[in-house]
Amino acid sequence: MTGGDDGELIDGRYALGDLLGVGGTGSVFAAVDLVTGGPVAVKLLHPHLCDDESSREAFLREASHVVGLQHPNIVRVHAAGLHDAGGVVMPWIVLDLLDGPTLREWVDATGRLSAADAAAVAEGMLAALGHAHAAGIVHRDVSPQNVILHGVADHDPGAALTPDMVRVVDFGLADVAGRATLGSDVLLAGGASGDGGGVAAGRNAGVVGNAAYMSPEQAQGRPVRAVSDLYQAGAVLYYGLTAQAPFPRESTAHVLQAHVSAPPPVPSAIVPRARPFDRIVTRAMAKTPARRYRDAAEFALAVSQAAAVGEPRAVGGLSGETEARDATSATRVFAGGGPDGLDYLSPAVEPAPTLTPVRSNAGIAAGAIAVVILVLAGWAVIAASAAPAAPVAGATPSEPSASAPSEEPVVTASATPRAVAPVTPAPPAHVATPALHGSLADAEAALRTAGLALGIVTRVESAEAADRVLSQNPASAAPVAPGSTVDVTVASGSNVVPQVAGMTAAAARALLESAGFVASGETSASSSATVTATQPGAGTVLRLGVRVALVVAHEATPTPYPTVPTPLPTEDSP
Repeated sequence: MTGGDDGELIDGRYALGDLLGVGGTGSVFAAVDLVTGGPVAVKLLHPHLCDDESSREAFLREASHVVGLQHPNIVRVHAAGLHDAGGVVMPWIVLDLLDGPTLREWVDATGRLSAADAAAVAEGMLAALGHAHAAGIVHRDVSPQNVILHGVADHDPGAALTPDMVRVVDFGLADVAGRATLGSDVLLAGGASGDGGGVAAGRNAGVVGNAAYMSPEQAQGRPVRAVSDLYQAGAVLYYGLTAQAPFPRESTAHVLQAHVSAPPPVPSAIVPRARPFDRIVTRAMAKTPARRYRDAAEFALAVSQAAAVGEPRAVGGLSGETEARDATSATRVFAGGGPDGLDYLSPAVEPAPTLTPVRSNAGIAAGAIAVVILVLAGWAVIAASAAPAAPVAGATPSEPSASAPSEEPVVTASATPRAVAPVTPAPPAHVATPALHGSLADAEAALRTAGLALGIVTRVESAEAADRVLSQNPASAAPVAPGSTVDVTVASGSNVVPQVAGMTAAAARALLESAGFVASGETSASSSATVTATQPGAGTVLRLGVRVALVVAHEATPTPYPTVPTPLPTEDSP
């Protein structure tokens, strides 16, 4: 790759090479950093979008979000800036040059992922999202196109995927938690998303994102938070397992409606071997955010546990896939529903086999022979008891010999049949701890069903509703003795007022709303105005839903005073 002339240099050091890809907002070129000599990728905004200053700022917002996210599973940003492209001010971003296909390209070329490969991709993706969420950033555009498999040979179906190959890219829609993804263009230019979920600026504003993988709240234009990324990650996991999007429909409008109202898809309905992931996908894609995984770490743990299960075991000469297909496609009756209402996805408990006589000619003949033998033996016993004792050698006929005691036990029939005590199965040594979510009452009911009891309840400040389960100990699926207690941590219904001093008014409002409060005061202030404090102040513990006032700094403007001419002094002046 060449490109050392000044016309192909960006920022005086990045020499552009081959075109790697084109998107709705920009083009990506391979390049060489002439300072370090290493390969990089340069992303440039399309020239026709460069005239608008808000579009340039929105394009560079991706760099500002990613530059602080140093993580092995997130594409790294090296630099960003503006380039004078012959009278056009063109923004640019320099990123890692990734060598590998997107997840969509890989699935298109090699087909559905195995359980191990799907789990590897999900674990790498969730590690990246968890790191971003810890920094307060929500990606909002998680899709197979935005997951790159770095270091994988193109179209090699034999290659095994690992979590460290995964790179999450394209943070163009990323933003702080609590904002809606609304705008009039794919760049979200003009600050349409900065009102924390209100009506976007402009009459043509709408929801921005990938319709096939959009969370219900994003599709409805509501505030988007970390659990919205987890919904999208669940949709991407479904895609990897089945090679199709979760809700294939005839139109985009129907796809969005399905995200809002259709039940979560079950991967084993299409790919029976994906059954270990059924509960994971359906929980991640729950319509209500509170019913999803609490964070990316909990989601990743469930994925690793499902991957450890492996492929379904073959029974009775059937392959694992055939057995799983029978279990998911046959009409069957199941009892009750668990906390998730998804007990019908659990493997059915087969009844113990019942021993029945074999009705064959050989069996009948053998039975007849046995009856004859028993009858003959009975007649022999009767005859022996009725016959006189035979004389013993050496004894005279007048002296009967003493008969030796019989070594065979005498079998007698009992007049009253004895009742046989039923065999009581031994209680299980361990039970699996259920995954607890929802309200405290839901958790207690789930524990009772599993034969466990509620232990210590700890209440902590959180943005979740009061008594919402946040964590548990032991963790879900951990083996415990029957009757054991499980401790839970729940939301107290209160939260701490976050520190927003120094933020813009828009960012402060979004952060307060994500913490469960209602921002008030200075509603007429510009969204870019700087917040100096809140009332009540940061660190105060308040009930959720309480109003917190923003104190915004105002620029000092000179007060006009009338100019009064001053008379010049004269000789007569004192």
